[in-house]
Amino acid sequence: MRRRFTSLGILSMFLMGSLAYAQVKGVLKDSNGFPMDEVEVIVTRTGASVFTDVEGNFNVDAKVGDILKIIDSNGEEKTIKVTSTTLGDVKFITKASSSIELNTVTLVGGIKMDAAQKIGAYDIVKKEDFELAPTASIDEVLNGRVSGLVFSTNSGDPGSTNIITIRGVGSLIGTPNPLYVIDGIVVGKGSDNAGLMESWNPLAAIDPNMIESVAVLKDASATALYGARGANGVIVVTTKRGKYNQKTRFNIGTDMAFQSIAYDKQEWMSASEYIKWGGLMEYNSGSFTSMDDAVKAFSTLVSYDGVTDENWQKRVQRNTASVKTYNFAMTGGGENTSYRFGASYYENNPLILNSYFDRMSLSTAIDHKIEDKFTFGLNVNYTNVKRNSIDDGGAYRNPWLTNWYISPIYPAYNADGTYNQDNLGPSNSNFNPLAIQEMDFTKGRIETFLGSVNGEWQFAKDFYLYSLFGAQSQKLEEKMYWDPRIADGLTYGGVVQQSFTNIFDWNWQNSVSFRKKVNDRHDIQAYVGMEYQEHNYTISSASVGKLSEPRPFLTYGTERRSADEDVLKWTQISYFSRLNYILDGKYTFSAQLRRDSNSTLGKFKKSGVFWSVGGSWNVTKDWDSSPFSKLILRANYGEIGNIPYADSWGSVYNSLNLLGISSYTGDDATIYLSNAKNDNLAWEVSKQFNVGLDFGFIKDKLTLSVDAYQRKTASAIYTTPIAPQNGSPGSFLTNIGEITNRGVELSFNYLPVNGEHFRWNIYGNASYNKNKVTKLANPDQIDRSSLRALSVGKEYLQYYTYEWAGVDEATGYGTIWKDESRTEKVILDNASKYNQASRIWQKDSPFPKYLASLKNDFTYKGFTLSVFFTGQFKFSVMNRWQNYVTSDGNSIYYNQTKDVLYNSWTETNTKADNPKQMLFNTTGSYEPSTRWLRKGDHIRLKDIKFAYSFNDLFKKSTGIDNFTIYAKGTNLWIYVFDKDLTFDPESNSNAAGGAYGKGMYDYTSPIMKSVSLGISIDF
Repeated sequence: MRRRFTSLGILSMFLMGSLAYAQVKGVLKDSNGFPMDEVEVIVTRTGASVFTDVEGNFNVDAKVGDILKIIDSNGEEKTIKVTSTTLGDVKFITKASSSIELNTVTLVGGIKMDAAQKIGAYDIVKKEDFELAPTASIDEVLNGRVSGLVFSTNSGDPGSTNIITIRGVGSLIGTPNPLYVIDGIVVGKGSDNAGLMESWNPLAAIDPNMIESVAVLKDASATALYGARGANGVIVVTTKRGKYNQKTRFNIGTDMAFQSIAYDKQEWMSASEYIKWGGLMEYNSGSFTSMDDAVKAFSTLVSYDGVTDENWQKRVQRNTASVKTYNFAMTGGGENTSYRFGASYYENNPLILNSYFDRMSLSTAIDHKIEDKFTFGLNVNYTNVKRNSIDDGGAYRNPWLTNWYISPIYPAYNADGTYNQDNLGPSNSNFNPLAIQEMDFTKGRIETFLGSVNGEWQFAKDFYLYSLFGAQSQKLEEKMYWDPRIADGLTYGGVVQQSFTNIFDWNWQNSVSFRKKVNDRHDIQAYVGMEYQEHNYTISSASVGKLSEPRPFLTYGTERRSADEDVLKWTQISYFSRLNYILDGKYTFSAQLRRDSNSTLGKFKKSGVFWSVGGSWNVTKDWDSSPFSKLILRANYGEIGNIPYADSWGSVYNSLNLLGISSYTGDDATIYLSNAKNDNLAWEVSKQFNVGLDFGFIKDKLTLSVDAYQRKTASAIYTTPIAPQNGSPGSFLTNIGEITNRGVELSFNYLPVNGEHFRWNIYGNASYNKNKVTKLANPDQIDRSSLRALSVGKEYLQYYTYEWAGVDEATGYGTIWKDESRTEKVILDNASKYNQASRIWQKDSPFPKYLASLKNDFTYKGFTLSVFFTGQFKFSVMNRWQNYVTSDGNSIYYNQTKDVLYNSWTETNTKADNPKQMLFNTTGSYEPSTRWLRKGDHIRLKDIKFAYSFNDLFKKSTGIDNFTIYAKGTNLWIYVFDKDLTFDPESNSNAAGGAYGKGMYDYTSPIMKSVSLGISIDF
């Protein structure tokens, strides 16, 4: 939001007797000549402070000889001595604007990382990318904007969990997601917290409009300070705040977006095509000499009325999905207090009928200073989400499965207008998907409070005491209703299930620091501190059946189906220290030490000591002439503790043997051992090394950063099986694994045109990551999961399956390679042949090895155009239900994709891609193989935005400082390199859970594209 000039509390008379002050005027511009409109100018002697206007103008009462301290929007400081009553233009050296900028980041205990002394790898995404975005969750915005960050989403169902990896997967179990910290509050990793809904991403409770910036910390130089939860990277979110000495400013904005499926090339059969496909199968069985007779026979078999041609997918969808956003903010401040208040409403009506996601958010930020010795800050954020979700994955009531599980020959309604329940095909009776969407529901209401209070007191010269208390409270009220007249509800006489989840996390940080500059050469910062974290999770649920009336309330149940309650808690206490030393602004050295004790580990291994060291050398600091305007060498190494399962609310009592109740028989309960303890369960240790170079050319017109890293996780936690004869449980956790990631990251910013009216800025990044599992309990161990597996020497979840070898032209049967030599094919003419072949390791995993993005920003007077492309390369994806949608006749009552009709083997089409279609096929051609796999490589137009800003054109008549209108598109276009890829390569499965869902398309809600129009007004 642009800010107009104001001057509060400026001395304009006399100081120290007869010394008069004059009004000093100036214009602040960056090194490219552009006005700087968010700069604070302070006269250090008087304490007067003002802000520049949109043209960079300021005036302040000062006198010759005073020092002006200038603080830009990145928090960087410069000083200028007043030599006359008019300064004129002041060239202020700063980085060119881009979507990702380096900045000062506040870490644990008030410790700050300054970009000017950067020693590690981290990126910052600015507020412009979050404001009025048509996304439900803040993590969706990060996709493509940070090098080395891989993102997969379920954006078609707002509020669902997402998968994020930074520099590869570092653990064998648990979520691979990084740790999120919001205004000092540790809020977890975005793990699924749902009780009844298919999934719930707690980050969807955070309004993206309240964000000032997001720092993505990648290596040990910063993440070591977060101990047990930072090894996968840390995402530090800073929310918007007010400004001191600024009159109250207001901003209102609104955005309207329309959405549709971003990429879906699956073409489904119409009723006539389905019947022709059935006729082809009948004909291939050899029972008919005429295709017409075969078609008639199949029509009789499936009871086709010859008229119906139902599009079931359209039946369960709205005509258009929409997103509406309304936003309001008020900011300001006086000499000692600044404030911001924000409110927003986000309404998302997805494609599926009756689903919705409504979020109302309120946020407040207050900062107060008492003289120069004590500062105080308060952040409070509240959100209320109302959500009607859908089942996904393999759930039979998943509305996206209607693409194939119900054929187009069956109508949605009977002739009398009632729902068709009886004529839906075998096994589908009473499962009319339209009736399910309109009569059943799974709803949730989520309230989230997020608040922190912090203070810093300078209790002696150069000594500071910092304290922060933060807490997150999230309450989920969920209800599921199955109407007794349809589907599952008919089986149980109606079902009502209700769940209440309470999550309360809090952390308290305290630190003492010594910060001193000596002789303008030595900058010393030393911190010692402690942090306590407590995480509480409780869930209670009840389910009733045989409803006396079809109403969604527990009181109408005449049969108790279940009643459950679970209480989980884990704690962590930590002690940390940091030493930072800078010599002449040229050499920087930093070291961190942290000791963590975590309650979830074994009795004897709860504590661990972790550390990192690093340094940087600003090579060009004292160079008068050089081909480089900047050249900085950086390096760091650290060993960081990690607990991969801590945020998943699973095994938190690993030092205890726990009992469970499996079932009831009369009055006698069956009790079993539900958890086997491991007293020696210890920390994973992530050993991370990073070396980097930052270049600047042509006075930083072109800047380039390159980082190379190795991330090795030792003592990785994994499940160890227990012999079946020993009974439950079947496994326990132990430290038996090792996994390594190596890679290179590059980012650049280039300003090719910087004219008076026209400006063109280019930002891009690229990265490469190679992952390998280097140790398991057994070196020959192969743990399979669907088409993927874990094994020593292979990538994490590298594909391991039978390799499809095409269709045998002579017989029409499918074939697979017998073994990895690929010299002999197995012809699948009966089911037993399938087991004569061996699984073969494929080259790829679901995680891309290469990432790239490119953003172009164009500015001409009041016009701006931003175009942002992303790309992911060298990975594969799979359709989990491929054996149903191209079943070759094994599943004759399911609809199929058109290619099995038009591109299948016949006597006149022997070079087809699909084998001969046969009624009730049992040859095994549809079984798991690389026939299910597709290359996921793609380039996507992630964002495009066109805007016009009227600036202060209406100031005199309306008081409006700035009025902006814009149009924005998200996920508008995608190019895929595999011509046979029919689903979105960035999709993932909620049902599979965590990293195992990556690259697995199972008809979870597809990714959406959107076109939006919006306005923003400052006054």
